[in-house]
Amino acid sequence: MKKWVSLVGCSLLFLTWMLPVNAEEGTALTRKPLYQADVRIDPIKKEVAGTVTITFWPKDPTRAYLHLYPNVFTEEHQGMLWEELLGNGPTLGTYTNKKLLVDGIAVASKQTKDLNIFEVPLEGQTGPRTIVMEFEMTLPRNDGRMSYDDHSLWLGNWLPVLAVYDKEGWHLDPYEPVGDPFYSENADYEVNVTLPKEYQLASTAPDMAAKQVSTREGEKRIQLGAENVRDFALVVMDASYQRTETKVGETVVRTWWRKTDDPETAEQIHEAAAKSLAYFHHQLGAYPYTEYDVVRTGGAINGMEYPALVFLDGRHFFSGEETGIVTVVHETAHQWFYGLLGNNQVKEAWLDEGFTEYVTLSYLSQQDPLLGAERVRRRLGQGTSVQYYVAEEQRPWQALSAFPNNQSYSDLVYSRTSSMLWLLQGAWGEERVHDVLKQYVEKYRYQVVTGKEWGAFLSEMAGEDAGAFLDYWLKVDMSQQEQAAAWLERQRLKHQKK
Repeated sequence: MKKWVSLVGCSLLFLTWMLPVNAEEGTALTRKPLYQADVRIDPIKKEVAGTVTITFWPKDPTRAYLHLYPNVFTEEHQGMLWEELLGNGPTLGTYTNKKLLVDGIAVASKQTKDLNIFEVPLEGQTGPRTIVMEFEMTLPRNDGRMSYDDHSLWLGNWLPVLAVYDKEGWHLDPYEPVGDPFYSENADYEVNVTLPKEYQLASTAPDMAAKQVSTREGEKRIQLGAENVRDFALVVMDASYQRTETKVGETVVRTWWRKTDDPETAEQIHEAAAKSLAYFHHQLGAYPYTEYDVVRTGGAINGMEYPALVFLDGRHFFSGEETGIVTVVHETAHQWFYGLLGNNQVKEAWLDEGFTEYVTLSYLSQQDPLLGAERVRRRLGQGTSVQYYVAEEQRPWQALSAFPNNQSYSDLVYSRTSSMLWLLQGAWGEERVHDVLKQYVEKYRYQVVTGKEWGAFLSEMAGEDAGAFLDYWLKVDMSQQEQAAAWLERQRLKHQKK
């Protein structure tokens, strides 16, 4: 996400999922969860109701945990960060779990102390398990990722999603009001949506290929499917929305905007989305999805990334606004860093936000040298002036809960990390840095990468241990400043000799 403060065939699918494999990586990709949802959306009442079935291979045989993010917005939250996220006068939503089954048998669920975490008992059989949950929700109204206005409702992080269980155990982090408090693994989705006929829809799935069937009078049912995605978001829009389309390779880029928006500004945003997608496709590796939607929402989230779909709030679509270009480029870059290459955004936000901002700077510097140079200057200024953060023991490599405000999050996660990579580009040259990033994305495509793994990968590519360099930039260890500078100089000289 780009904050304002930071510079501006089910059966076939199931059979494939069930095939046994031997390689560890192949097992992870083959045994990814399958989410099958059937929901009804009422854009007038702002209600969503339905059932989700999750078929998965549990790593903990005794229990599973689900993130129920909408539940967070059924209670009031206090504090500056919540006020910045939710805006003025937010209204609460509702969320009800009407039924919970495990392998067809009703079970007693358990709400943990955190509103977004729901415990599901799994005692019994081994092998693949199935959770069925029936739910009803009324949308909250706020400035965030899941809300509505008079012309649309946008659903980000709305479906129940499995919490991650990895080598560290369960990740059951609370919903933080700073950054993007999400950590999820790739899955396949089949989502059937019933809504009034006069409404339009954009989602993570390839909507143009979606099958539509009539239900009762005045409604339509859209059958959506998406493979190898980290989440599933959608936007329901009324007739005030129109779209602009451009084909980029095998991907159709669609920008959705309202008739009351400035057409020239909307066209500029669309052009930036298409051009940057083509650029990142070439620089970072193939983009695998056949559609990419940029959707104008309400609220004030600025920009928010989801697989094959991003939100841009309406302030970007005013006449004379230039913020939309930078924001849509940043969100497009997230299709690689977060989308194709996952990470724990709660514990290591720099792994997606910092890398995303670096390649955003690279694109802008090529496309608009004056704009690019100004943004590089600002990022370097913020990323290298860290005396205050040293005194406060703040660093990029820390959990979201450790950031006291959005400014520190922006300066450290966005600016310091992108500054580190920009200086590496100065030593290696852009071509080599981007070639290394392309190899990095390819190695961990559709998986989750950790900061430790990035450090090992960088050291391998550099031909020497990069520990001091990373400790100085990401942990703000000032005792490593000279060693980090010396490492960078050795890399510069080594590259020059080639």
